[in-house]
Amino acid sequence: MSVLYRLYQNNNKKNTKAYGKWYAKAVTTNVYSTDELALEVQRNCSMKKSDVKAVIEELCEVMARELGNSHVIELVGVGRFYPKVKSTGTVTVREFNPSKNIVHTGIRFTPTKKRVTGTGSIYMPMTQGWHVQEAPKNTVLPEPIEDEDGEGDDPQEP
Repeated sequence: MSVLYRLYQNNNKKNTKAYGKWYAKAVTTNVYSTDELALEVQRNCSMKKSDVKAVIEELCEVMARELGNSHVIELVGVGRFYPKVKSTGTVTVREFNPSKNIVHTGIRFTPTKKRVTGTGSIYMPMTQGWHVQEAPKNTVLPEPIEDEDGEGDDPQEP
């Protein structure tokens, strides 16, 4: 199991500390669909693919509804999903108009983290066993997926 990466040079002149430096960026080679996920779960347990798929589809509906009710969804071992709102600012509270100033709604995800007893260091259980490897130059990659703000995953200064 290896997470593939490619190197790129930061050309954002606004971030002077990072400008010109080389960074690794994770790349993907495939999209794992609900059908494929359900088939894999079926192989690892006693449930049928159709049952797993039905549970996943229902989970998506329930999550959408509960996030829409301003609830946090926690999938133990995976992470938490939070509703997110992006808005433009106003000078006064009276000027704020939700239909005009709220420009985007979305979902924020925070993966589950655990603290190692004794050392106090923190890790993400889902990333245990991952290795990184540079992507081959001829790897065909799907179009990059932009986040909900229409921005890519630009690195921050380490």
